[in-house]
Amino acid sequence: MDTLAPALLGMPPGGGPWGKRTFPAGEPVVEIVGGRATGKTALLDALYDGYHASVPTARVDLGEAPYSADDPGDRARLDTANASPVTNLLFTVSHQLGYERDGSKHTLTFPRLAPALLVISAWRPESRDRDARDRDAPHRDSPHRDDVAPADLVAAEEELGDILAQRNPDPQARKVVVGRWLNALGGVVAGLLPGVPGLQEVLSAATDTLLARSDDGRDGSSWWRSHLDRIDGDAVQRLFALVRKFRRGGAARAEVEADLIAALLADINGAYGPWKRRTQHPPLILLDNVDEALRERFLDPFVDRYARDSGGWRGRGRIMLPVVFATSLGDGSAPPSLTTDAPPWTKPERCPPRVWLLRLGIPKVDDTEIRSMLGDAAYPPSLPDVIARLSGGRTGDALLLAGAATARLDEPGPFPLDRLLSLAVPGSAEPVGARLLERLLPEADIREEVLRIAPALDAEAAARLLRADRAALPGISPELRVRRLRDATLERPHWDHRPWPTGHSERTPLITDRALRALLLHRLRTGADEARWTGLHALSAARYNDGDVRSDESDRHDRRYLHHALAQGRIDTLVVRAMHYRYLHRTPAEWLGDLNLIAAAPPAWAGFAPGDPPDDAPGCASCEPGADQRVHAAIRLLLATVWRLSAPLSAVPPSYRDADLVHVRTALEALCSDYGNSPRRQRAYNAYVDAIADGGWIDALVSGVQAPDLPVKGSSR
Repeated sequence: MDTLAPALLGMPPGGGPWGKRTFPAGEPVVEIVGGRATGKTALLDALYDGYHASVPTARVDLGEAPYSADDPGDRARLDTANASPVTNLLFTVSHQLGYERDGSKHTLTFPRLAPALLVISAWRPESRDRDARDRDAPHRDSPHRDDVAPADLVAAEEELGDILAQRNPDPQARKVVVGRWLNALGGVVAGLLPGVPGLQEVLSAATDTLLARSDDGRDGSSWWRSHLDRIDGDAVQRLFALVRKFRRGGAARAEVEADLIAALLADINGAYGPWKRRTQHPPLILLDNVDEALRERFLDPFVDRYARDSGGWRGRGRIMLPVVFATSLGDGSAPPSLTTDAPPWTKPERCPPRVWLLRLGIPKVDDTEIRSMLGDAAYPPSLPDVIARLSGGRTGDALLLAGAATARLDEPGPFPLDRLLSLAVPGSAEPVGARLLERLLPEADIREEVLRIAPALDAEAAARLLRADRAALPGISPELRVRRLRDATLERPHWDHRPWPTGHSERTPLITDRALRALLLHRLRTGADEARWTGLHALSAARYNDGDVRSDESDRHDRRYLHHALAQGRIDTLVVRAMHYRYLHRTPAEWLGDLNLIAAAPPAWAGFAPGDPPDDAPGCASCEPGADQRVHAAIRLLLATVWRLSAPLSAVPPSYRDADLVHVRTALEALCSDYGNSPRRQRAYNAYVDAIADGGWIDALVSGVQAPDLPVKGSSR
């Protein structure tokens, strides 16, 4: 907004005099990449608001029909005999650039694109041989059946088909026949092509070109004659020949779509004479939500043609091409493309077309920006840190959380930090946590399936959860469904993937976007009863122990089992005793790594551990009879404190004197001393020292680091 857009458009947002061109060899096409709710759409909104009153502007959301669809079957149906997502987009872009200017002097016409779009969309080459087929079996799926076309259009189609089939038709006779077809089409074109914007304007521009009745029309006809020199015939014959090629689909259709893109750019350049190219601002095209299919079908060939046109005009003065900003879901943290290097701008002929696409990522929102969202409200010191965790750095999510928080801060009473996700969205009764989930996973069925597997640490545990859920999709293998969810949703690059540092080849947990997983688990815990919550974790835990493992055989419990056991609230009945056994049989680094993963468990249904173990807690087999319980107590204190401090909604300890940090230090010192003074312990590096020292767990916790990311030196986990 401050630098790049003004450099490309030659003026700042809001208007201004024409500025000197910043990119002398041709402006790049700009793609903004980021995850959901990172501000991509907001950026296009700002660009539209800043420039649409000054330059011809098209703004299209490509996230839904008739441009794209999430379901593969629905997407396939967007391609019909006479239309495709690309032709739908070109109709919309040309309409918005040329016919929504409210009388502005910047109005554009499309003498090259309009006739091609009209011919492809409305001409029915099968009309001449349709009669024999339709007498026996009418084409039910065709949008151009005779029962919806008036008799004069049918007659005009047949007459035009006959004359186009002639090798050397009389030009004047053909012009008359083409005119009859256009006249017949004019009265019914809206019914034949429902939902297509600006059809009358397209028909008018197409008539000018096909009948060569104006300077623009003659320019359009001449351009097509030159551009389609690979096809026999004159300009009109070549244009109509595109229809059969378009209907063959596949590579043939893609080639025709590339021709249409070339026509769009040629029309934009042709609308500006030599003086206007030097004194007027270029048009602006804003494309939101370019998915992979539209990248292949539209953006890639668009950039290719854009680069060819820029290079082709080198040495011939300034070409007027549109400024294009597109957005797409992706990893916004990836480095920008190399388009900003010098070679594309000084020697474009040496570079491939892809260098004309400048991909820029949207960075994560930082602490300073979150604090600015909260304004002057008297908020808890840890609120920005909690918002950063739960938003995953996504600007839109941070704004929503900050809005809910500031609305609550205006009310009397203490601010419930641990209730942040349950606060209402301003102006609504909906909890902010639910709104965030709907934004990140907008498809309800996908959201519910992901919710079912949210506790899982790996794919096999997720399959167990689906297999046990009667509401899951019947008739589909749970393993296959998990794989599809991972491929189509959970492992897409736009998520903030941060797997836990477990040392295993398989990423843990299954959902590696930590903010998304925190929102899912919060929704699961608050939206179900205790039996369901504990049952899900019991089912997940069973994945990690073969056979019936009794609680006193704690050495056989996998640490992932203990992670789920902690989420069930079994801290005193199992987890502390199991960790005591591990303390006696693992190196300090291994033990700290285990606690790191176990303490990353979500809160139990009843909350975190009570201050003291219950009186009826079972005895610990690892405690020596008659000896003091300092080690056991230290293990419990450390586990309980780190578990609570590692919850997504937990406050960051405000200082080193905080009671929780004192507890962590006391527990670590007790374990460090006991390990160092015990002669029967296998000698291994005493990693408890590092956990206490500078740069260890105390420093990490006061800086907002949580399990499973607490530093462990000397561990492969």
